Amino acid sequence: MIEPTGEPPQSTRRVQRTINFDRSVLERARAAATYLASYEPQAGVRSLADIVNPAVLAYVTELEELYNGGQPFRPVLRMPSGRPANR
Repeated sequence: MIEPTGEPPQSTRRVQRTINFDRSVLERARAAATYLASYEPQAGVRSLADIVNPAVLAYVTELEELYNGGQPFRPVLRMPSGRPANR
């Protein structure tokens, strides 16, 4: 079970985390980031993080709307590793 740990962090500082991507998704995102950084500076994409962060934020916002009354989910210190058990 995921335990709440208090208030969400206020810092906008980036942190490094390891996550797994489907290979085809990662290859497309890398290609897009590389192309946009080199040839389309007005796109505001300078790195893979510039693609991933807004995409994750948009999806989390959608999940909050659907499953938590539009409110942020309670923060957690650490997610359990592995896949959750079937219920």
